[in-house]
This record gives sequence, C-alpha cells and structure tokens, in this order.
Amino acid sequence: MNYSQAKRSLAAVVLLLAAYGGGMLAQTNVKLTLVSGPGQDREEGAAMVCDGQLSTKWCIDSPRQMPYTLVLDAGTPSSFAEYGFVTGDDTETYPDRNPVTWRVSGSNDKQEWTVLDNQKNSRRMAAENWQEYRFRLAGKGAFRYYRFEFFRVAGGTRIQLSEIIFHETVQSPLKVTLSQGGVREASPRGGLRRSEGASMVCDGLLSTKWCIDDPRQMPYSIVLDAGSQTNVSEYGFVTGDDTHSYPSRNPVAWRVSGSNDKQEWTVIDEQKYNRRLRDENEQEYRFRPSGGGKYRYYRFEFVRMTEGTRIQLSEINLYGPSQPTQNP
Repeated sequence: MNYSQAKRSLAAVVLLLAAYGGGMLAQTNVKLTLVSGPGQDREEGAAMVCDGQLSTKWCIDSPRQMPYTLVLDAGTPSSFAEYGFVTGDDTETYPDRNPVTWRVSGSNDKQEWTVLDNQKNSRRMAAENWQEYRFRLAGKGAFRYYRFEFFRVAGGTRIQLSEIIFHETVQSPLKVTLSQGGVREASPRGGLRRSEGASMVCDGLLSTKWCIDDPRQMPYSIVLDAGSQTNVSEYGFVTGDDTHSYPSRNPVAWRVSGSNDKQEWTVIDEQKYNRRLRDENEQEYRFRPSGGGKYRYYRFEFVRMTEGTRIQLSEINLYGPSQPTQNP
C-alpha cells in the first residue's frame, strides 16, 4: 500500500467510524454470533464477520468449500430490513475478493430455509477499504438464523469481508424537488424542460434520466430542495438506462454543498477522481458526506466525467436518518 492509498484508507475508516459513533460497528440491538462457517477457528476466520471490529476480517481461499456458507445466530427470531457487507482493510489493493453472487436465507430451526435475497453478478462493491454496501432483503419474516451462501467473487476464489451487518431500518430516499426560482445552478441551459432534463434526477423513475452535453455550462450544477432543513447521512447516484453502452457519461469528480438560503453554501463532500460508478445500467452508488449539518438545499456540481463532457444520471437520491421497521 503506497502513501496515497494509505491516506485514502485512513480517511475511509475515519468516516465509517464516525458514522457508527466509535471504534466498533453498531449493528442493531441484536447481538449476532457465528454458528458455522469455513475457517472459523483461523485468525481470519468466519467469526470475524460479526465481532463488530473493523480491524479484523474474514478471508479464505478454499475452492473445495465453495459456495462459502456462513450461518449467523440473532439469538431470537428477528426481522431485518437490510443487511450490509463491509469491505476489508486492503480491498483497494485486492478488489477481486469482493463477493458478486450470493444468496441470503432465514430459518428458525436450521432445517427449513426461506430465501430472502438473491444477488447475481452484483458489482456494487468497489475497490475501497472499510466501506459498507447495504442491500435490501426482498423476503420478509422473523428468523433466528441467517445463512449467507457466497457462490462467486469478483476474481478467483478468495473472499474477504470485514463485517456482515444487519439493519432494522429502511433507507428510503427523501422526497426532493428540483429547486427553481431563477437559481442558475438549478437548470442547466436546455436541461430543465427537456425529456432528459435536470428534473428527471428527482422524479423517482428509473425509466427517465438527466442527460446533457454543454461544455459552456460546466461544471454542471443541480440544486435539490428537501422541503425543510434535513440532515443527509448519504447520497446516491443511479446510473442511466444505457450506461453499459456509454460508461464515459458517469461523473468522476464532483462537489456537494448545503445551504438554507441558496446564498451561503457549505461544502459537505468533494470527490476529485472517484471511479466507483461502473458500466452498469440503473445501479445506485452511495456516498457518505464528509461534513454534516442540516440544510434545505443541496447543490451538486459535476466537474468531470469519465470521458468527454456528456453526463447522465437516472436519479440523485438523498438519505436522511433511517426509521425503524416493525417486527411482525
């Protein structure tokens, strides 16, 4: 790991620790323990995925044991809305270790299993250290045991994860609108009322997108109105419907600022060369602001794309504090 990589890794873990309020990850009010898993007695064994520590990880390369299967015990039948995978401490160097195909199932007797989620060739997890990626459970029910079967990793057969986290909360995007009223940044020329205009980023539809190519207006700027002063814990970019064919339109450098009067702006996040968005259609990539504060207006300034000057996004999502779900 070189110096610049070390700095980025340190920044990532500081942000993640800050988000969870300390040196350990706060999962839910349910303490998870390992029932079974490959290499569970090793230093980098399966038990590391639920020890609440970022400094440890599960890492194994044993093709004969694939699919790698972990069973976690929630103690009592519990209902979860989402689960999260936290990447390892050196995923930036070894991104091939990220899982891409897996299945999640729930049970109360470890005999009968109900499939709760299936991910096939998911490339959401990027080459970043100590980053959590959340996935929503498609199936419902309260289960004591949760089984994770990992069928495929990004490359080879070695898998690694720092943590597997369950969340009792659902992160739904805030309802936002495109800010108007003569704010220049809110409406790129020719981009407000066009079929692929700026308002498409907050219409809640994957079938629409914002797409513009006008170098005279770079950086492209959009201001979203949250309706009231809101603390944004994450924001997400959803790629367009043809990004697989045109990956050059993904943004790689941008700045996010917050304001309550559209006059004074506070920078809450800045990405100078981020290649997390890939050539996948209608996929969301989430980011945590490095700064905090409650703001009504959020401005996104897009400075650079992968190539050229054409940008496209299906949605820009803002996420506030999550609300707990009710166990059945």
